[in-house]
Amino acid sequence: GKKSPFVRTPKFNIQSIKDNFMKRNYLNKKLSWTTIFEGLLALYFFGALIGGLMIQNTTFIMFHLMLALGYGAIFFYTVRHLSLR
Repeated sequence: GKKSPFVRTPKFNIQSIKDNFMKRNYLNKKLSWTTIFEGLLALYFFGALIGGLMIQNTTFIMFHLMLALGYGAIFFYTVRHLSLR
């Protein structure tokens, strides 16, 4: 290839089999405010879905269901990913 002064560094600075990317500071192991907010939105839209069914207002059922499932899935997989570390 073309010679360049740029030298690529290994991802997560893993240079040998003994190195472990789990110990690197690049990875954040805490829940961010965004993740907590997504969990709250999932609960809110699930509550809106139940509330709409209770008062027999079925106009927004599919919309609230999609939002509750979407935010719930994002929250679930983020928390699951953090717990695997």
